Amino acid sequence: MTTLRLTVRLALILALAMGAVATAPVSNSSFAQSIMPARSAGVLDFELQDLDGNPMRLSQFRGHPVIVDFWATWCPPCRKQIPELRDLYAKYHKTKGLEIIGVACDTIQGDSTSAIGPFIKKFRINYPILIASEPVVDSLGVEAIPTTLFVGADGKLVQKVLGAGKPGELSENAMDLINGAKVPGSPSHTPEDSNSFSI
Repeated sequence: MTTLRLTVRLALILALAMGAVATAPVSNSSFAQSIMPARSAGVLDFELQDLDGNPMRLSQFRGHPVIVDFWATWCPPCRKQIPELRDLYAKYHKTKGLEIIGVACDTIQGDSTSAIGPFIKKFRINYPILIASEPVVDSLGVEAIPTTLFVGADGKLVQKVLGAGKPGELSENAMDLINGAKVPGSPSHTPEDSNSFSI
């Protein structure tokens, strides 16, 4: 996906989001999200680098339930999810083996990596943060942020959530993931109602 195409898509979604905010009640536009059950039975894997250039593979966490959160420093809905993800990691990483990986998409749309380090400190993010690459983002079908992947201990995608939901929804999905429950899909929301930004 070219930078020009990404820029055009971002401009369109921002225009739609501005219109939705101006015409829709805050309670509806703030927490819309689309939940999709996994389409593929295949095992997911990718490799990305952290801020220090160290590579990390998703398969390193095989045997653990994993949440992969695609976000960016400039994305307000992404910020809404971070405190809940941080709390989930603190509560269930050691007790239930839950792994959370944040994937910063500022390298695809934003100011590259310069804002990521200060952002991690400001929001006291306690789980690993990796730097997105277009090939990985494209291969996983991530077209908007936040997009949150719930990956089972077997490495298979259980659920894909687009947009920031109501407080507590990530926790509910995380508990289903930890307990090995299959999460049913819910009706998709239109892009105008989704609390997300295109990348």
